[in-house]
Amino acid sequence: MKQRLLLLVLSSLVSLSALAFEPFQVKDIRVEGIQRTEAGTVFSYLPVKVGDTIDQERATAAVKALYATGFFKDVRLEQDGDVLVVVVEERPAIAQIAIAGSKEFDAKQLKEGLKQIGLAESRMFDRALLERAEHELKSQYISRG
Repeated sequence: MKQRLLLLVLSSLVSLSALAFEPFQVKDIRVEGIQRTEAGTVFSYLPVKVGDTIDQERATAAVKALYATGFFKDVRLEQDGDVLVVVVEERPAIAQIAIAGSKEFDAKQLKEGLKQIGLAESRMFDRALLERAEHELKSQYISRG
């Protein structure tokens, strides 16, 4: 009985999300949630322009396009009358890189090496890059004994 109720609830949520975006002609676009990223950057990656008609398929493509930039960890599209509202949550940026306790390697060279792989101050934080850098640092220390 609980499984059937859960399935019913889940199927109704999926149905609601599919119906949530009725096609409409975009008269204006508003971006909410940006702090570091310029609105123009969002507009340049958004495959929907003022005057276009947006439907569920184009909305899905727009969300995917904005996610693909790597700037955002959450992207939602909402409708406010005939205004398309793009709500984003930016990925965190690296404020500072501090290297402490490194006796084998020069801190300046380490920072330059990290910058070459994409980890630098004011860049978007990417956990995969951090793990790759950590692995590389461990390998370098092991190779020096």
